[in-house]
Amino acid sequence: MTSDLSTPAAPDGGAESGAVLDGNAAAGDFAGILASDPTTVTVRCGSCGSTQAFGQLSACLGGPGTVLRCRQCEAMVARVAKTPQGTWLDLSGSSSWLFLPAPGPA
Repeated sequence: MTSDLSTPAAPDGGAESGAVLDGNAAAGDFAGILASDPTTVTVRCGSCGSTQAFGQLSACLGGPGTVLRCRQCEAMVARVAKTPQGTWLDLSGSSSWLFLPAPGPA
């Protein structure tokens, strides 16, 4: 028995069907998965190695998922898609995500 758990159809990250905004526009889609405020994260592109704040990435909304692209080389860095099978998180276009420590008590 096989199960169809293929990722949503968007071979190049789905940029063609939605508006392109800054990464802050995608923060809500990623916040529910990361259990953290993604706008505080620094992301390294897996293609060109550029390091950018989450909010500096290009966000493509309105396709089969929300896609984040590198501002330097336009490669797909990450995407999230909600399907009937569940929520897909694809970070394959990034090499690292830096989460800063939460501020401690004063």
